[in-house]
Amino acid sequence: MARLITGLSPAREQALQERLFIALSKKYEGRIKREIARAMRSFARSDQDAITIHEDRLKVVLVKLYLESFKTFGSRLLKSIVKADGKAVPETPQFNLARKIWINTHSSLAVTQIAGTTKDQALNIIRIALDDSVTEGLSEIQAGRLIQSRIRQGSGQLSTLRGRMIARTESHASSNASTQMAAKSTRLPLMKEWISSSSDRTRQTHFDANGSMVDIDQPFKVGNSLLMQPGDPSGDAEEVINCRCAVGYSL
Repeated sequence: MARLITGLSPAREQALQERLFIALSKKYEGRIKREIARAMRSFARSDQDAITIHEDRLKVVLVKLYLESFKTFGSRLLKSIVKADGKAVPETPQFNLARKIWINTHSSLAVTQIAGTTKDQALNIIRIALDDSVTEGLSEIQAGRLIQSRIRQGSGQLSTLRGRMIARTESHASSNASTQMAAKSTRLPLMKEWISSSSDRTRQTHFDANGSMVDIDQPFKVGNSLLMQPGDPSGDAEEVINCRCAVGYSL
């Protein structure tokens, strides 16, 4: 089996990348969970600037996640590439600029989507609680207590599920984006290969894409999406969320 530029077989490369990004996501899912739960309680209290504060706090967490992801995955790829003279390929200004642009752009998009969903879920819980309070003939004080109780219960469940999903999705997206940018910054004539997870939970479209190779600047055809790498945020959600595929590079 042909080895990739990292020196590993495609299967071992995918397994290593999966272990690394899952470890990264576990480090951040608790922080995301706590922020979502905090924000939902804030929405229930009708706090002023709740959405702005939620977005600002989320961005801090996600930027830290992205920076660590680029350091782990992008730097790993560069260190694994050795020139003909035996020297490792260093980080370049092009890589650093691409990293900065990706993090600024993607964090803004992700924060807007995540915060919007948090607000919608909180308002939905509040709306149902208000309807129930009217049906039960509760006083204003009793209705307020019901809302707080529902928010505490709902935020705990929703934030746990969303914290895990968001952390995994963002860790995966940033890990593959960082390797793509690192590979491009070398200016070597590289091809990239889609490597699907061997799990029985892997989507059929991702199994179908397994082993496909394209030029580094070309997208993969995955289902009905064109993805520059697994987890590409520009792709359809059905091809991106909870994906565990990897991309490998070879000369």
